Amino acid sequence: MILLPGIQAGPGEMAPLAAVFGPEARVIALPSSEADRLPAIAAELEATLPPGAHDFVAASFGALLVWALPPGRVRSLVAIGALPWRTAAAARSGRAGAVLPWLPEAFYRPLYQRRIRASLVADGASPALADAATPPPRRVLAARLRAIAAWNLPPRPPAPCAWLWGADDPWVTWTAAEVQARGLTPLVVPGRHRPHVERPEAVAAAIAAWRGGG
Repeated sequence: MILLPGIQAGPGEMAPLAAVFGPEARVIALPSSEADRLPAIAAELEATLPPGAHDFVAASFGALLVWALPPGRVRSLVAIGALPWRTAAAARSGRAGAVLPWLPEAFYRPLYQRRIRASLVADGASPALADAATPPPRRVLAARLRAIAAWNLPPRPPAPCAWLWGADDPWVTWTAAEVQARGLTPLVVPGRHRPHVERPEAVAAAIAAWRGGG
């Protein structure tokens, strides 16, 4: 099983879930790519994967990269807190991605360090995990934001998918019925945007139930 983090916090955010899954889980960092299209970033990710098809559990931006992988590389996908389609939030990310490269590095680093730490703490992270998180390079984050805005994804992810989110996730604007209508399995668990940090046992149980057929 491959675990992928979201857009900002880095692979450390998957540590609580990896601890629950144990040796079967392998955390892989996202590419530090300045490409601004999801398929291009996904191609760089694919080059770091072991051969064959894999079961993925991916947070947010990481799930979009799995969506962009060739079908033969994905056996299943559990997307945590990820956009299930191109929402208004995706369009707004493009505007942020256009502005961010012009932000001075001396201002960007402490600002985003504080933002990431605050968001992790709000999502139930321990102080040690929150303090260890560092933002990606400014141009890398900007490229990721522009890639979300451009979308460039196939109509559906390449394998059986579950769309999982926290019941109190402030970023979720979709319903379970809407997700199901797209042919995806909705899984709602306790927590906010990173339930895999706040409630890793509940997330692991929901994933195991889905993979086991109920």
